[in-house]
Amino acid sequence: MNVETFAPIGQPFAIQLLQKMVATGRVGGSYLFIGPRGVGKKTAARFFAMAINCQGEGPTPCGQCDACQKILTNSHPDVLRVTPEADRQAISIEQVRRLQEILAFGPYEGKRRLVMIDPAERLGLEAANALLLTLEAPPPHTLFVLITSTPYALLETIRSRCQIIRFSPLSRKALLKVARRLGVTVAPADPVLDLCQGSVTRLLALLKPEVRDKFEEMGILLTSFLMGSPSPDLIETPKWAKQRTTMEEFLERALWRVRNVWVALEGEKGPGMMDAEAVGKIAAHLPPSANESLPDLLEAILRSLEDLKHNASPELVFDTLRIEMEELSG
Repeated sequence: MNVETFAPIGQPFAIQLLQKMVATGRVGGSYLFIGPRGVGKKTAARFFAMAINCQGEGPTPCGQCDACQKILTNSHPDVLRVTPEADRQAISIEQVRRLQEILAFGPYEGKRRLVMIDPAERLGLEAANALLLTLEAPPPHTLFVLITSTPYALLETIRSRCQIIRFSPLSRKALLKVARRLGVTVAPADPVLDLCQGSVTRLLALLKPEVRDKFEEMGILLTSFLMGSPSPDLIETPKWAKQRTTMEEFLERALWRVRNVWVALEGEKGPGMMDAEAVGKIAAHLPPSANESLPDLLEAILRSLEDLKHNASPELVFDTLRIEMEELSG
């Protein structure tokens, strides 16, 4: 099997670092994979598990031996993934205790056991403290990979015991390559490659027709706010603004849009410019003095994100931000 069919795409630094550890025999006990959602952290953890258990030679897994095949099909008994149970929001202390019982014994058939905690920020406080004891004295032949997009939601004591591996948003080229691997057709000029902000998870979601319609509605609303025109007559709050996940998407898109408008007003194109056509129209409509209000607008959006993360009602966050945006942009 060609390594290109299973190796992570678009994260050369992280993968080279992991391969170097395997090649030199300096594999540690605990790692923290940090990066946005949908950029290949889980794929890299699987690749790492293959590299340390491959029955071939060298730091690059062959993808063909029994160990590699089992890991690729999620059937290897020594590659464990701990994630919140179906009826719970957090990883419980009971799950950590069951894991510790398994770790009391050596690997079943692999060279080393790899445990993925995903997403690590969902560790409950009791579970995190219980896991901390294991991280302080990891069992022989066992390594941990904690996967997170919000590292500062973890206990500092856990972060300090892990070697950090950083993952970046994927480039357009990498996104197209991942899409081809998944059998998904995306045109190289499709604006969805900018809207997804380097995340395969977002890319796949945005390709759904109903999601595209939702994002188009978000874009119209944002443009209306920024151009200071009367906001669309909303008989009721949009459905997407009543859901925490989609409201977060709106706020993240608003951050990018306001940032790009600010850059455009300064006469720069800027890296990572998305929604270029819409941004150009907004910037052309606004007077140069408008950039004085944009920092306040960014602050309002960031404050809304914080409120949302602290369990404020998404609908209330939307209504409050709408009023603030209309005041600042009017």
